[in-house]
Formats: sequence, structure tokens, C-alpha cells
Amino acid sequence: MLDPELVLPTLLARRADAEPDRTWIHHVDGRSMTFAAAEERIVRWATALRTLGVDAGDTVIVMTPNSFDAALLWPAVARRGAIEVPVNNAYRGTILTHVVNDSAARIAVVHASFVDRFEAVRKDLTTLDTIVVVDADDGRSPWSGTSVDAAEILVDADLAAAGHLPAHHETACILYTSGTTGPSKGVVIPWAHAHATAVGLIPLDDLGEGDAWYSPFPLFHMSGKLALYATAIYGGPFVVREYFKTDVFWDEIDRFGCTVCLVIGATPAFIWNLPRSDDDRNHALRNVLMAPMPDDPRAFMDRYGWRICTTFNMTEISGPVASGWTLGPKGSAGKVRDGYQVRIVDEFDEEVPPGVLGEIVVRSDEPWVLMAGYWKNPEATVRAWRNYWFHTGDAGRYDADGWYYYVDRLKDAMRVSGENVSSMEVEAVVLESPDVVEAAAVGVRSDRGEEDIKLYVVPAGTDFDAVRLMDFLKPRLPRFMMPRYVVAVSEVPKTPTEKVRKHILRDRPLEPDAWDRIAEGYVIPR
Repeated sequence: MLDPELVLPTLLARRADAEPDRTWIHHVDGRSMTFAAAEERIVRWATALRTLGVDAGDTVIVMTPNSFDAALLWPAVARRGAIEVPVNNAYRGTILTHVVNDSAARIAVVHASFVDRFEAVRKDLTTLDTIVVVDADDGRSPWSGTSVDAAEILVDADLAAAGHLPAHHETACILYTSGTTGPSKGVVIPWAHAHATAVGLIPLDDLGEGDAWYSPFPLFHMSGKLALYATAIYGGPFVVREYFKTDVFWDEIDRFGCTVCLVIGATPAFIWNLPRSDDDRNHALRNVLMAPMPDDPRAFMDRYGWRICTTFNMTEISGPVASGWTLGPKGSAGKVRDGYQVRIVDEFDEEVPPGVLGEIVVRSDEPWVLMAGYWKNPEATVRAWRNYWFHTGDAGRYDADGWYYYVDRLKDAMRVSGENVSSMEVEAVVLESPDVVEAAAVGVRSDRGEEDIKLYVVPAGTDFDAVRLMDFLKPRLPRFMMPRYVVAVSEVPKTPTEKVRKHILRDRPLEPDAWDRIAEGYVIPR
């Protein structure tokens, strides 16, 4: 069971009492905040929410860019016994309406720059009646319902009201998934889950007060929240910026002496493609989590002097597989962490042998370390927890030495000529071509049984030629991984979190302008 002193709101209160003058949060704009100032702001927010009628168990929408308030509203809402629902800053229209209504929130704390999005869908909002506006220029907003200027209610807040200190099993927040196959689902995150994520993805054992964590990743995702929580645990500075920006990355690392960072998603490519310099290793950054792992992590370590760890994770499961600082074989995500159980299973939930592709399923030894379910969606919760294992929907395998490998989303793994094919692996090779800036591979029903691969590409120029691309791929891909169809498009459909909506691409009928390898007589030698 998680030590109650390590639940984030309690942890911050204790640090504020023990070391009030130590600086904890830095914003890259130059502002900073001590533990004591952070605790005061947390209490002010909790008290202000009480005056607005927020009670235990209520949900509170939060939509604000990375900032002090974005960081502190998380524990502040918990100090009311309520539940934060942080909203992706890209959301608008139907998807914003869905999250607000599904969460059943009556109160939303919204940055002034986002209020117009709520007004645009106000007629469709079923529960929301009051917006607390952060950084309002003149106290007014385009919201035609009840609005409150955050600055006014915070200045009047009663600092004597310490508020509720949550237990490990209480809900820390509800994080909405990006909904690649349907409406977003709210993942109910207990405090024990948030703590397990914070301590398990990057080893914290040898980090301390001098280790500043650079965090340009959003606080409406676990990527931002785990960094905030981790720094509160080991006591190092938390350096926040609104979003990742390649051309200031190294300048800000140097300015704040940051030694820890996540380098995830597309950021490894951005950093790798910076011009080489004799100063590539002349910086403080040494502790880096990369996920997914690049094809050659050793090249990053040699160039930048980093030590790298990686993980297999999703919002629901708190990182059950992690490498620590000892990387395994190429492509591996790590080994099973203490306190977790992980299996690779077939379609009947039977465990498969080493090396065989199957679905990754997970459970934990202790309660509350994985998600507590999908908010107001018992049917989806039961499906996900079939046979008492959480089904990730991810395809993977493991080897005889206990290393686990993420291969693809289960629905994105294709069956071609008797072989399992990872769309991710196909796309990675396609993106090596100078003719392509974006790629999405999907399996479509084949007239020869099983599936054929249809490849959508966003060309790098106006002279794209499918045959030239196939000539590029032929020496680089196995025969069974070569696409049959190639479709050039100006963009591929994505969620607001930039995940490709492959179910839309799979369901499309064959485009009239699709290049067909078989119809064109393009030969691939056996």
C-alpha cells in the first residue's frame, strides 16, 4: 500500500512545512515558485472552489496551458475531495462537448484564450454552468453563462482552510483517451496509480535536489503529470514550458541546468536532426526517458552523453514494463516491474510461448495501482478487464530472457501471406524515404485471402512517384511487408492528440487513384 505521506497533495503540504523557501517550480519565462508559495496557491484554489460550491466527489474541468496554475490545480481540486478533469488544449467542438458532458462537470477552470470554445458549444453542454477564467484581461469573457475572474476569487480565499488530504485509493484525476476508434473514454486514475507511474518510468533512486526536470509536455497528459509528481518526490526543481520547441530546447536545458527529461513521440527526431556541434555533449542533461525507443539508442547516447531508459505504458496501466538504465535487446521496452504481472495471450486469453505475437495483458499485485475503470462506462470497463486481466489492445511479444517488446496496436497489426506484420515497422521504413513526410499503413481485405497492405503517404514534394517509392522499399522490406496499394494524400486523419485514425483509413473503399502493385505488374523477387 502506498505510504499516505507520498500522496501528492500531502507530500506537497509536508514539503512546504519542512522546506518552505526552497524553489520548486520554474517557468521558462523566468518566474519561479517555492514549495511554500505553491502550497499557498493550492489552498487558495481549494478554498475558491469551495465558495463556488464544489463538493467531495464533484468533477472539475481544467483547460489551461502549461503554467503554475495548470500544475497546482491538480492537487488543489483534490484538497476539496473533488476530481480534476484536465482537457487537451487542442479540443474544441464535438470532442470538447463530449468530454465536458461525459465528465458531468458543473464548474470549469479555463484560460481566457479557450473560453470562446466553450461558448461555441454552450447550447450542447448539459451540466456546465460556471467558468472560472484564468488570466482574464478585464474580468470579462465571451462565455454567456456565469463567469468568475480567477484573480478576484483567489485573492479573497481563506488561507486557514487546509482542506482534504486524499488517500491512495481516491481518484486523482480523470484523463480522457484520444479516442482513435470511437468517443474518448475517461480513465479513472487513483493516486496510487499516479505515484506508481511517477516512480517507475524513470528510476528516481539516484536523483535529488540538484536534478531539475525539464517538462515541455502537457499537464493534461500523464507525461506532464508524472514529471510534476516525480520532482515532488525527490525534491528537485520542476521546469515547465507550454510546449516542446526544438530551437530553444538546448538553451533552456542549459539555462536551468536540467538533468532529467522525457524525449518522447516525435521529439527524438527533432533533437537528432539538429545540426551537429562540438558542444553536443556539453550540457547538463543526462537522464532521459525515450518512448518509443529509437532504432539506435546508442547513437543518441554517444552523441549527447545521455543515459536512456524506456518503458511500455498507456494511460490505464502506470508503466508495468520498464528498462531502468540497463537497456535490453534492440526494440525491447524493458522487463516486468516488481508488483506487476504481464502476459502475452492469444485471442482466447491463453498465454503464448516466447517469440509469439499476442495481446499484452496486465494486472498488479496491489489494488489501485492500475486504473479504477472507465468513467461512467461499465461496459467498456468489463471488456477491458476480461478474465481479470487488463487488455491493452496492444500487440507484443517477449523473449526467453524476460524482455518485452511492443509491436503495434492489435488492430493495426496485419496478417499478410501467413505473417504478422506491424504497421509501425512498415511506416518506419517508408519514412526513411526522402519522398515521404508522413505514412500510415493499414491492412485491407485481400482478394487472395488474409490482408493486403494499403499505404497512405503524404509526399514531400509535387513529383511523388509510387514506383520510385517501391524501388526504395524493395531492398529494405521483406517481400510480405511490401505494400500492395499506395495512396498519396495531402493529410491523414488524426485525433486532436495527433494519433492517426487508422480505423477510418481501413474502412475507406479503394480509392480510384490508388496505385496497385499487382495491377501495375510490379515484380518483387522471392
